[in-house]
Amino acid sequence: MAAPTPGKKFFGPKPSSVTSFAFFAVISVLLMVVDHQMRMMEPVRSGLSVVSNAAYNTLNAPVRLAEEATDRLRSKSSMIKENERLQEELARNKVLISRLTTLDEENRILKQMLVQKKTLPVRSEMFSVRRVLSDGFTQRFQIDGGSNDGLEVGMPVVSDQGLAGQLMHVAPRASQIQLIQDKNQEVPVLFVDSGVRGIVHGTGDDTRLQTRDLPYTDKIKVGEKVVTSGLDGIYPKGIPVGTVISAVPGETGAYVEVTVEAPKGIGKQDAVLVLMVDPNVKPLPSMDAEEESGDGQTRRRAPRE
Repeated sequence: MAAPTPGKKFFGPKPSSVTSFAFFAVISVLLMVVDHQMRMMEPVRSGLSVVSNAAYNTLNAPVRLAEEATDRLRSKSSMIKENERLQEELARNKVLISRLTTLDEENRILKQMLVQKKTLPVRSEMFSVRRVLSDGFTQRFQIDGGSNDGLEVGMPVVSDQGLAGQLMHVAPRASQIQLIQDKNQEVPVLFVDSGVRGIVHGTGDDTRLQTRDLPYTDKIKVGEKVVTSGLDGIYPKGIPVGTVISAVPGETGAYVEVTVEAPKGIGKQDAVLVLMVDPNVKPLPSMDAEEESGDGQTRRRAPRE
């Protein structure tokens, strides 16, 4: 074919747009049919898919990491706030439990004190414990009752557990209690099961009392209850003093050393009963003039200052 001569117009046939569109449409359909039948473009599509996914993940990674970091920060902040709230709630609950426990203990003590009050053979009045006055040599407590309330030196004091001590100093509006565990205290007692009478004295130990010059007997057993005998005229008979925890013969065998677990101290409670007895009651006859009791034990009274 000869190239068109410059300067001359070419008057050959030109394809129309409809013909071109129809031609490419047929080609496309044929390619799709062939691809569907022979999967010729599958490797190409797979490759393009891998490349596009990798590109997408690479481009989307910073956004995803930022979103994850934001979510974690929000979650951590929320957890910190929740933890603080729970800690505050736990602290409030602990305070509430402590108050309820204290109120429950006070209620129990007051109920027991009312029971004691009904069973005591003499009139008693309830007073609150103010503070501990123990100095290492004596065990004392201060109560909010004094001579204005009819209290006198020597009056017995009872706790919810039993005999607590005796008033040793009385002011118009306050008094001091000396515990029976104090070394300067002695109490005439009766061993309930064996019927043996004797005297126990404080040892300075908050929990123990010891017999003094008790003639040997094998009647006293561990676990036996001990109460006041009432022989000194100060402590009414039958007030709980403690429980026998040991009974051991002395070195010579003439005496028996009995250890009594005393009632718990009154330092942790808020109320005591003061027995309104006459502390100036006449003492019983002296030991020399006292007859021997049926159990073979000499009745004796605690010395009073």
